Amino acid sequence: MPAVMHGFAYTSYKHQSDQELLSRLSNALLVLKLHVQGRAGQQHAKAQDVPQQRETLVAFLDDLIAVTVGGATKLAFAGLADRFVQVNPADVPDRLAELRRLRQRLASGQAIRDHDFRILDSLQALLEAEAAEDVRSLYRL
Repeated sequence: MPAVMHGFAYTSYKHQSDQELLSRLSNALLVLKLHVQGRAGQQHAKAQDVPQQRETLVAFLDDLIAVTVGGATKLAFAGLADRFVQVNPADVPDRLAELRRLRQRLASGQAIRDHDFRILDSLQALLEAEAAEDVRSLYRL
């Protein structure tokens, strides 16, 4: 396979993985935000969807933490983990501890705070930036 085709296949696959991950994250955040606001019936979100979406976010945080500390290699999380570290390499351990605390609150069913949503929103923004970079990479091939 020529190098350009190999690069296109890799970039295309990575973009698809990032988009699927972004879609799952966005949906989970939407359901939880609507639930917290008492509007769970909107956007076809139901109260019974909340535990499943919490589990989605727990799995997301588990994977992000694992890739960031070097314990796993999931392609969909590689770019996000790099962006997470590059935000401020000096405070990565503190931010990872914050992600672990958020993960614990989600897993134990505790109330989600505004600060928690800000953290999740910032991760979503990093993932959106990664997905946008994937698209730009496709055009550079």
